[in-house]
Amino acid sequence: MKLLKVMKDHTEQHLDNLAKKALKSSLLESPSNDFTANIMKQIEPIKIGSSTVYKPLISKFGWFGIIAILIGISVYVMFGNVDSSPLLESIDYSVISNNKVTDVLSGIKFSKTLMYAIGFFGLVFFIQIPLMKHLMNKRFEL
Repeated sequence: MKLLKVMKDHTEQHLDNLAKKALKSSLLESPSNDFTANIMKQIEPIKIGSSTVYKPLISKFGWFGIIAILIGISVYVMFGNVDSSPLLESIDYSVISNNKVTDVLSGIKFSKTLMYAIGFFGLVFFIQIPLMKHLMNKRFEL
């Protein structure tokens, strides 16, 4: 065991001496005076015309279509003759009200203060979204 330790110490001492010799023989290198200028010349400037143009995932026409469909369904449910619709009669809505999750959640009572706090934070959150969007657009505009 001692022999292994002596060999390990000898190897470490040899590596340490070798590292010291290598560091003494190497000189401290520094870049030339115009190093930054040479690098900046090699970087190609970004062409503004070739930048990626933002294209939304859902176009304005698509959003109008989605909104029109939702409004149409809402108007049909509110003013239409929904009771006689065979499609709506075939759906079993008891699954929504008669399950274990709604039974557990129906026993939870929240104080008025908590409800006001949740409503206030929700309102502030939805006010901050347009403000942050405006700030980011202003910060990153070219």
